[in-house]
Amino acid sequence: MLELAGIFGNGMVFQRDRINTIWGTEDGSDEVCAVFENEEYKAEVKDGCFEIALPAHEAATGLSIEIKGSATILLTDVCFGDVFYLAGQSNMELPVSRTLDVSKEEVDASDYPYIRQYRVTPQYCMREDKKASLPKNPWTKAIPGQIGEMSAAGFYCAKRIYDKKKIPLGLVLGAQGGSTIESWMPASLLSEFGDYSSKLDPFMEEGALQKYLQDRDAEISAWRGSLEQEDDTALVNDIPEGAEDFTIPGMLHDIGKEHRGVVWFYKDFSLGKAPEGEAFLYCGDLIDADRTYINGHLVGKTEYRYPPRKYTFSSAFLKEGKNRITVRLIVENGDGGFVAEHPYYLKTKEEQVDLEGDWKIFFGARNDVVMTHTTLGQEVPTGVYKASVLPLKDYSFRGIWWYQGESNSDDPSRYDEKFKAMIENWRSLYKQELPLICIEMCDYQDPITGEQPAGWAKIQEMQRGASQDVERCAVVSAKDLFTPLELHPQRKSELGARMAEAAMTLYFGEE
Repeated sequence: MLELAGIFGNGMVFQRDRINTIWGTEDGSDEVCAVFENEEYKAEVKDGCFEIALPAHEAATGLSIEIKGSATILLTDVCFGDVFYLAGQSNMELPVSRTLDVSKEEVDASDYPYIRQYRVTPQYCMREDKKASLPKNPWTKAIPGQIGEMSAAGFYCAKRIYDKKKIPLGLVLGAQGGSTIESWMPASLLSEFGDYSSKLDPFMEEGALQKYLQDRDAEISAWRGSLEQEDDTALVNDIPEGAEDFTIPGMLHDIGKEHRGVVWFYKDFSLGKAPEGEAFLYCGDLIDADRTYINGHLVGKTEYRYPPRKYTFSSAFLKEGKNRITVRLIVENGDGGFVAEHPYYLKTKEEQVDLEGDWKIFFGARNDVVMTHTTLGQEVPTGVYKASVLPLKDYSFRGIWWYQGESNSDDPSRYDEKFKAMIENWRSLYKQELPLICIEMCDYQDPITGEQPAGWAKIQEMQRGASQDVERCAVVSAKDLFTPLELHPQRKSELGARMAEAAMTLYFGEE
């Protein structure tokens, strides 16, 4: 059977003016051929694998490539342009849809069919003698209906480049929220910075990491399941006896409380008339997971801490006069609540109600059992390297955009040395120059501690010095683009403008 690596699909973008390789597997033919612009490019199948080299091509759109072996695969709507690898963690991964509070007009007016993104969802494979495969994810376009899931930093930078250069742009998004710099480095390189065997060895057997992550999910599910109570339905509708006063926004520590489990929050509000159509609830930023109800009807839920709670629902759930909002909040580590500096309101076509101020709080089911499976796949040293860097070693890129550091703030030691060694390793692996844009992290104040993580400023300092440490590296600062108490600030369009300015110099020689 003829099969291409997952990145090769309709609408894909190849790097212009470079030799490009198409690779995959074939078990039904000794030869594979690519037919492109009436020319044939052949490759021998060896050990079930093949690699076809296409000659350098200028920027172009609307091309087709036919791959023939034991079957035929037709790639359509293929482009040649500039392709960038987007690496790092959640602030690079953050989608355009999470920036609409500040950039909705810009996004709504955007229609860029020749800015395209391929998402590398990691297929973790830790054994040294095994290779991870690239997922068969589609290339999406920066057009209405698809743009929302593109990397925000990537898109806002790419649109400005496109506006000037008018060439197709491919974004290969490998960033993984929560990933450490060590996860982006090969084991051979990590050994220069210490002994990581205790973090690596448990996952080196085939399937060990997958089983660990499955067990982790099961443990979380069981812990949360223990918090489901028979009286939850009653608590959704009625404020129980013993409920106390609480001011929102606010955290449990504001009232000297600690609770690991379910906390219920209630607020009664009034509407001047029964609304029609859709209503919208902006319930700020909650720590950690919520199920939110209006007059007993579930209007939205979020399973983890970071996304803003934006819930659109039928206003049939609302009525003239008194209404009640109920938030069932799971607090995972003892302290949580409604984060300050975020919006809290309900909006109908007729009116908007401010939800800040006086609420009621009631402490529900509790479970103080501490979970043992706490590691994420993207935290395992070398994990993302093997899943998202190594499988792309034969793909041609124009450069790298890197935004990471948050997950290393607890231990910033030698971050600058690791970063330099990592980039040098990637350039050697890819056999490409790969000019680099490194983003200095934005400032951040943790809403639970009220303080900036101890090593945060140190990593920012090392990031600012990256252009002196690493050749062909431009540093762009996001330091001042913060939102108070927000790990994922929405001002990515401003960041994209700064990145684009650096890109015009770094990649196109324009001052």
